[in-house]
Amino acid sequence: MSPGNEAPSSLTLREVGARIEELRERHGFTLAKVSALLLEQEPPRRLGPSQLSRIEHGQRKRFAQEAALAQAILDCIGAEPAERDEILALLSSDSPSTRPRPALWRRNAGVLGPMNFEGFLALEQKATLFRTYQPRIVPGRLQTRQYALHVIGRMRPDLRPADVKALVDIRMDRQRRNAGSALSDFQALIDEDCLRRTLMDKAVLEEQMERLVDESEQPGCMIRILPAVDAIGVHPGVAGGFVLMDFPGPARSVVWLENMVSSGYIDEELYTDRYAAVFTDLWNQALEPDETRVRLKKIMKEL
Repeated sequence: MSPGNEAPSSLTLREVGARIEELRERHGFTLAKVSALLLEQEPPRRLGPSQLSRIEHGQRKRFAQEAALAQAILDCIGAEPAERDEILALLSSDSPSTRPRPALWRRNAGVLGPMNFEGFLALEQKATLFRTYQPRIVPGRLQTRQYALHVIGRMRPDLRPADVKALVDIRMDRQRRNAGSALSDFQALIDEDCLRRTLMDKAVLEEQMERLVDESEQPGCMIRILPAVDAIGVHPGVAGGFVLMDFPGPARSVVWLENMVSSGYIDEELYTDRYAAVFTDLWNQALEPDETRVRLKKIMKEL
């Protein structure tokens, strides 16, 4: 699992690196050969096979600012003009200099850091499709302030009240930012069990249920309730919640996972496809959006 605080540009670097590797292998060049060809260029560039391998695996973080080097490598491996232009455009479009960190994130870096959560906040701003499955709590993007204060305080007993408030402030700011992001399709799959837990103030739960009903009626937002396990049986989602994010253009899909002490993403296709298949299967077993709204209102009356 890749570290969560890794900048979102790393996803583009991995995609660019994979494309360079594919072109190099297709044209029959070894890393050693490319290294030798770079030395013959004007100006000569000294990059050994191991350094080139790091580029192909998206591990040279300053590569987004090295357009001339990228151009030189693409020339060495015989990239066609259209291929070269597409890769260079992809690389330049994700330069970290174009994404200043919000002041709220900077002020609370000490709270965000241990969970490696800043990378998630930046990634979701670029997602066009966001799918989340949560078996225990309402997804953060749909939480009310009071609900967030309760669950974050319970989930993070190690934090001071001021730190809990800071994380809630970030969550509320995150919701405002998402309203103006690239997101066009938000899908939330919530276990019915978590909605029936009454381990908090009734007024807080009622407000949260009302928020879910309101959000479910917004364009581009689909919420489905997954019936309790005793109704549909044990399923892969029992292993824990996850978030799937898809991005425009050639960028890969990402699965974001979180545990008690850290978080991070997986972008290997083998695994993202597995999580996507599980989400789709659970989504199809869940209540339709209209049925979900009826169930939410029923739960509200039963509180």
